[in-house]
Amino acid sequence: MKPLGRVLARPVVGAAIVVSAAFAAGCSGSPSVPAPQGAAQFQSRLAMRSSVVEPDACKTKGGVRADPCLVKLDASNPGPVTVTLKTPHGSKGSVVEHDNCGGASGIASISGSGQSWSVTAGSQAGACHAHFNYFNNNQRVGWVRITIKNSV
Repeated sequence: MKPLGRVLARPVVGAAIVVSAAFAAGCSGSPSVPAPQGAAQFQSRLAMRSSVVEPDACKTKGGVRADPCLVKLDASNPGPVTVTLKTPHGSKGSVVEHDNCGGASGIASISGSGQSWSVTAGSQAGACHAHFNYFNNNQRVGWVRITIKNSV
């Protein structure tokens, strides 16, 4: 069995134990014990991450990645926002983009080629998706889907 000091030395394990102990103390009716500052900072970082990362903002297959996966446009930031793609074979191959953002929906316009694309707010508020299909040797090798939210 490992000494408690070695287990608590691991930041994630130590924070989880401290948070669990604090939670158990709060539920058992015993006087509240303030959590150490490290645990509070850890919880704060987790809360901040969960509010920033939105589930399903980015779907991917075949090693294709996009940065950012979520593009938020508003009056103070109408774009253009650059979306950078990473493909499994670098610059070999080609990327074809399809979206439901432009045309009648008027949410955003997307332009570019290869690994660099620009997203600019349209005149209509709403959300849409852009799909980037990556082809190598005339076969679709992978794809990535990003989410665009326009609140202009």
